[in-house]
Amino acid sequence: MGLLKLVLKVSVFGVVAIAALAIVGQVRQHLASIGGAPARTASGDQASAAGFVLLSKDDAANQKVIVMCAPNCPRAESVRARDLGQALAVIGIPYELKSDISFSFHRPEEMARVQQFMANVTNPLVLIRGRAKGNPTFEEVVAEYRSGK
Repeated sequence: MGLLKLVLKVSVFGVVAIAALAIVGQVRQHLASIGGAPARTASGDQASAAGFVLLSKDDAANQKVIVMCAPNCPRAESVRARDLGQALAVIGIPYELKSDISFSFHRPEEMARVQQFMANVTNPLVLIRGRAKGNPTFEEVVAEYRSGK
């Protein structure tokens, strides 16, 4: 009986800790979005004017906007991702819907930077030439794409 209580306490503590970390991440993301100055990533790279941060230098030559979306998913994030892709197509910006993504890392600090970003990202995730942002507006995506950086 004592072991069961201990397991229950540890489980409750784990759930509370995860919830607290999620809330802290959301608050940090919100503060960064209203802070005025571009946010800095863990590696010191500055976010673009549209708020996109560098995830993978290897994808800098990709001219398609990558929109992460679970196929046939009815959730609001997936619907928004598909709508974003269709709106990009209307104005002639090439895009691709993907359900998974992977990166190759050359240094451990690159992996840590991406893991930190992904822990706080809001769906849908959008990547443009190796730079990413969670849940960007249509205008932010167009601005980032047209910046050509």
